[in-house]
Amino acid sequence: MKSRFWLWTLAVLALGACAPSGGGGGGVCELSGTIDTQLTLSPGSCSPYRVTGDLQISDSGRLVIEPGTTLEFAQDAGLTVSGHGALVAAGTASGKILFTGASRVRGYWKGLVFDAANSFDNELSYVEVEYAGADVRWDSGAYGNYRAALDVQSGSRLKMSNSIVRESAGSGLFVDTDVYFGSDATPDGDFAHNTITENASYPVIMYAPQAGFLDASNDFAGNDAGYDYVRVSGDYSYVATQTWQNLSVPYLIKGQAAVGADQVLTIAAGAHLVFEQDAGLEAYGHNSAIKAVGTGTDYVTFTGKQAVRGYWAGLHFNDTNNPENVLSYVIVEYGGNDTGFLDSDDYGNVVVSSSGNASSQRITISHSIIRHSGHWGVSVAQETSDSISDVTYSDNVDGDYRKRP
Repeated sequence: MKSRFWLWTLAVLALGACAPSGGGGGGVCELSGTIDTQLTLSPGSCSPYRVTGDLQISDSGRLVIEPGTTLEFAQDAGLTVSGHGALVAAGTASGKILFTGASRVRGYWKGLVFDAANSFDNELSYVEVEYAGADVRWDSGAYGNYRAALDVQSGSRLKMSNSIVRESAGSGLFVDTDVYFGSDATPDGDFAHNTITENASYPVIMYAPQAGFLDASNDFAGNDAGYDYVRVSGDYSYVATQTWQNLSVPYLIKGQAAVGADQVLTIAAGAHLVFEQDAGLEAYGHNSAIKAVGTGTDYVTFTGKQAVRGYWAGLHFNDTNNPENVLSYVIVEYGGNDTGFLDSDDYGNVVVSSSGNASSQRITISHSIIRHSGHWGVSVAQETSDSISDVTYSDNVDGDYRKRP
């Protein structure tokens, strides 16, 4: 009964049954509570809408926001979408939708949260989200206490394009595992032409399996000093077949990212992958592959966050004979530490390992630079079918190339 009371209040306010604001012919409406049926907000009814407390779109709710509408959030308020509930905020180039704080201060309000919100209708298009990322979290820190203007969690679906996220007190966007930008796991430009900038932390924090959703048309530059990276966690699940595009900022890899069996991770020409200490990237299991093919002017770079030999684990190809295991026009540097993927002392910038199957390993390396390894430049198992040509080595502690006996 309580939720229906709130809904009736919201519906009346949305129709403009409140005092005029003095601008644009609309009123100033106060919103909070639960939406459990369809509600439409338009600039002709209220300008702006004032969200005075947490707003929840429930499993049966649908909030449609028309072009040109502004929602101003009170301190620590936020908007959460869950279940089959849907948020449809589709603006236009000349009629953008604005989600902002009542005070233009970073972290003034929580932000937008999609929590197990699996409706195919969830959409943010020509939307601006600003001054969110409050420290009062909707999830009480259950997801690692990431402060973000936009949280997409727990199997949610969202299409987002031509939108801006700025001035968050934390990151711009946090993406959980098993999230879909679009209808399925195939990137179809459903996260494209967005700008995430001027935030206190990383523009995007996400897990490795979701990184392929990021289209090269997005702009993630211009955040606070030291945070112009897409931070990618390699923990928890395997990467399926996808492409990591050449983004406007580097990827920053945390932990061990692994490509699953029969899957191919393609790294686009010009992409820049930076690894935190002890992090690494692995093609793990039968027919998995890492395919990084640059050009003479756009190398793919794999490097450490610090320019220290042995800073990160390196690239590892484990029991995979996929012919798409190719490194061409790449730079691999500052890897080969002692805490890599192997249990032996076979460490290097590029390592190919075997479980003993004489036909289970394959690697092609050409027109590349491999340098500053804490151990070997390239270390491959005896059984490996390898093709290595036009590689420039330098400053590798144990040597440049080794085929292990």
